[in-house]
Amino acid sequence: MNPAAAAGGGRGRPAAKARRSPGGKRRTRGRGRPRRVAAPLSRLRVGEAIALAAAILLFVLMFFDWFGIKSTAGAESFAGVVGGTGGGDAWQTLEVIPLFLMLAIAVAVGAAILRLSCSDWKPAIPPAAAVCVLGLLAALLILIRILAPPGPPGELSELAFESTLKLPIFLALAAALGIAYGGRRAMAEEGTSFAAIAKKLESPSRTRRGP
Repeated sequence: MNPAAAAGGGRGRPAAKARRSPGGKRRTRGRGRPRRVAAPLSRLRVGEAIALAAAILLFVLMFFDWFGIKSTAGAESFAGVVGGTGGGDAWQTLEVIPLFLMLAIAVAVGAAILRLSCSDWKPAIPPAAAVCVLGLLAALLILIRILAPPGPPGELSELAFESTLKLPIFLALAAALGIAYGGRRAMAEEGTSFAAIAKKLESPSRTRRGP
């Protein structure tokens, strides 16, 4: 008989035996730890994420020059005098159009915030539909200014100068279309359509009028 085994007789405990808490329950490593909370942005639908990213991009692009100025055939002699003037970003050249662009941006960001905050507020017009419509409106306004750019300032128009288009305005058009696409995709993900929204808006008015 092994003396070491006899000496250890009943005093030793098997190494593989699980430790027990004072209440008799087994302690398991890893259990009882709080689960990691998912990243807040993961709550966004794909369409809402696209609209949010496009809205941020459009806001940034509004501070870049959308238009420039070049001299026409009859104003080469003035090119060196005004070569560094004219043109400008959306705020400087588009008058009230930036307000509509900011409205589309604000609604797209607001729709994302509603989703991230898990708000129970449900407006009559779903935010996704508003994002889609305002995105299309923003894209249309930018397209109009691409086809008909604003003229140069008054002091330059007499010198036969004309406006030119720069890359940021085309990127802004793509961003506005991205807002509209994101809103439309969010509508599809929610299972809503413009026809269903129109019926929903008509039904309360019919109820008020009565049979």
